[in-house]
Amino acid sequence: MPGLGSESGAGWVWARMLARLGETWVITRRSETKVAAIEARLSTLPEREQLKFVYVDLPRWARPFMPTRPQGAGRLEYMLWQTAALGTARTMQREIGFDLVWHLTWANAWLGSLAAVVGPPFVYGPVGGGVAPPWRLVAALGARGIVDELLRAMGRSGGRYLNPLARLSWERARLILVQNPETRAWLPRAQQGRAFVFPNAVLEEPRIPVEIARTGARTALFAGQLRAWKGGALAIRAIAQLPEWRLIICGDGQDKRRLREIATGLGIASRVDFVGWRPRAEVLRLMREEADVFLFPSLHDEGSWAVAEAVAAGLPVVCLDRGGPAVLAGGGVVARDPSTTVSLLADAVRAAPTSRRPDAPRTDLDSRTRDLTQLLQEVGLLTRVDDRDGR
Repeated sequence: MPGLGSESGAGWVWARMLARLGETWVITRRSETKVAAIEARLSTLPEREQLKFVYVDLPRWARPFMPTRPQGAGRLEYMLWQTAALGTARTMQREIGFDLVWHLTWANAWLGSLAAVVGPPFVYGPVGGGVAPPWRLVAALGARGIVDELLRAMGRSGGRYLNPLARLSWERARLILVQNPETRAWLPRAQQGRAFVFPNAVLEEPRIPVEIARTGARTALFAGQLRAWKGGALAIRAIAQLPEWRLIICGDGQDKRRLREIATGLGIASRVDFVGWRPRAEVLRLMREEADVFLFPSLHDEGSWAVAEAVAAGLPVVCLDRGGPAVLAGGGVVARDPSTTVSLLADAVRAAPTSRRPDAPRTDLDSRTRDLTQLLQEVGLLTRVDDRDGR
């Protein structure tokens, strides 16, 4: 869906990238809002003649099992949706004959993809799922956070060793794009040679950093779901060591109450502003006009659209040295025990506004399209398209 970040935004901009390489058919979930947004934006694109959308709902037999959307039902619903998408894709394959089939969004290395069995050469990803949290920090997540991490660890292990669809997807993929080095290392050794780090965060338009002279107190910005593993507590504890700094927290979620209690207990509630969920445009404004640092010490983010936006805005990023944020920011703070990690984060925040920025990959659409084209040519997946078009 255009105009958004995260998975929806990635699906949209990657569809545009692929349409620059050849005729691209996108199978996606139907909703009135999505269809209206896609059709309105599609008419303005230079790739509009190459880009086709097909909308598929949940199969009828599965709908009675999804009367509500309880927490955790999203993945189950998505796997059920894939059964309908598979039938549509196979019918289209018989009628059109594709050169590649590509699983793009909600791509998790340990869930697997039914796109692997459509028929043509299969590209998987960018996928995540291989980043483990720094276990020395898990104790600081609270009881609910600890339980969530244990369940996630069980899911990752089960997916790696017990999920036949995941194994089938790895084995059939001609190319596996991964969000971060940890996911590449998590894959079985036999598949690692076909895996390349290529984050899904691609910004539709090039963004020009805006330098604004600021005076007075420094401001750090955190934006994301308020869940324990996102690192909000680490961010608050780091700001507690920086009396001249305040922290703006954009987002909402199950960890909000605990984070407020932490800020109050540390005596810095007046310096931590919980502003709730904000539209993407407002978060971008905060990055450009108010924040001096983007503070995002997530324990295991696979990618991070917000980090890519911060880098593009010229905002220094302070994160941990793992997962997608470190890839997109060009590095991060080494995770140690909780006390040491908080101190290192505080030091990094204090130094960030005047430090030399680490080299970070370009995430604009044109640059990433060139990178993707080169990679597809290197692995021999673009040759068939070129030959077919007579170029």
